[in-house]
Order: sequence, then structure tokens, then C-alpha cells
Amino acid sequence: MMRVSVTTDMFNYSFNPGMKEKLGLFKKHGFDYIHWCDNWDDDVLYTHDDMKKYCKLITDTGLKCLDVHGTATKSIRIDSFNDNAHRKYVELLRNRIVFCAEVEGDAVVVHPPRYHQPDLEKRVQRSYAVLEAVKSLCVDHGVHIAFENCYKDDHQVLRRYFEEYPPEWVGFCYDSGHANNHGNLDEVMGFKDRLIVTHLHDNKGDEDSHQPPGCGTVDWGKVKAWLKGYMKPLNLEVTHDPNHFDGSMTQFLEATVESVKILGV
Repeated sequence: MMRVSVTTDMFNYSFNPGMKEKLGLFKKHGFDYIHWCDNWDDDVLYTHDDMKKYCKLITDTGLKCLDVHGTATKSIRIDSFNDNAHRKYVELLRNRIVFCAEVEGDAVVVHPPRYHQPDLEKRVQRSYAVLEAVKSLCVDHGVHIAFENCYKDDHQVLRRYFEEYPPEWVGFCYDSGHANNHGNLDEVMGFKDRLIVTHLHDNKGDEDSHQPPGCGTVDWGKVKAWLKGYMKPLNLEVTHDPNHFDGSMTQFLEATVESVKILGV
């Protein structure tokens, strides 16, 4: 059993296979775990039937879903000032928390407000309102909220969540590619005690290309040492992009499997 996870949106932006096909490909290439990343950037709400269908597909394929990516759009965000958009964000997040519990995952990943945008304090307060709205649901279902490092200097914002809320239901999602692009690896490494989800991928520091480890400039020796002791299977958030990889789904998965060696697992 390979203790590494892959994200379900790996081929959504190129080949776009059906869910059953791509889950089967992951399992065929030795992956036993997934991070659910479909619909992370839209406003699709999963019905009860949707959740049951996805659960069955995952189980029938022999996979285990570790965690789920929350969803947001350009206007429906955790720090939206528009009340309708704010309510919709809460609705979407509650939906993914329930789905995460349904698939027996333990965390839903969310993006924080951008540090370098106007009215930061007001936007952070809007995000606090979201957390208060989902707190009891998280606790009741045993699901954490995992704040991801996404933007330049957002460790300044993440620190506030970890000071304000307990680790029992609020944690950290480490994204290696984002830290590489924004040059704040050392800062986010300070959140090791709150680490509950990993998004591991590589780039050359110039774009968020989500390539397999070893394809860019991420300091994997440093990252690997830092991740020592992390108990969950590591998650590779790599996605196929024909601009970076000219090959089939099978060939990309083979390259992804090969890249796992750099992580020492």
C-alpha cells in the first residue's frame, strides 16, 4: 500500500474523464487514498444522492478519501462583503463538511482572505463569522477546517486563525507550490503543530503549475525533513497540464508515481 494521496481533479483541466474512470486509474497505479478536489471553484451543492453516489464509487474502487477541498468562486468567498454571497459561502462550506463526514474524511480545506487587499480587518471579521456559523457542525461531525497558505504573505492571516481557534477543529493545510511561489516556506513551517492536510506539488517559482515533485525549485529536502512525523498519507496536488506534460493520463500517473520517491515514501 502506497501511503500517498492524489487529488481527484488531476485530469479535470485536460482530459476530463468521468469520476469512475479517474478513480480507477488512481487505484490501478497504486494509490489507495484521495483528496476530494472536484468542484473546488464553483457553487455546486451536493445532494444527499450525490454524496451517496460518490461514497459508493470511492468504496467500490477500493480508495479512502482523506479530506475534501472546500469551494469558492470569485464572488462567493469566505470574506465576501455581499450578504447573499456570504450566506452562499456558508451554505457551500456546510455542504462540504457534511460530505467530508459522509466519506469519512477529517478536514475541509478553505482559502483565507488575501493579505494584500483593502479592508483586511473587515474581511477577516467576515471570515470569523463563517467559522462561527459552521463550528457546531464541524464538532458534531468530527471534521476540521484546514486553512491553506495560498497568497503572498498570508501566513500573517493564518497565524490569527491559529491563535483564535483551537486545534480540535481548526488546522493548517500546507501547500508546497504556493509557499515556493511566494517565498514564505520558513514562515508557514512555523505552523507544523496545526498541520492536518498537505498539498504537495512543484513549480519553478513563477506560476502555480501543480507539477509532480522534482519538476521545479521546491526545496524537497527541507520539506521532507519538516514533514517527518506527519501521520496522514501525504497528498500530491498535481494536475495534468499539456503545457507542461505532453502525454497520456497513464504516462502522467507513471511520472507522478516516480516523483513520490523524492518524498521518501
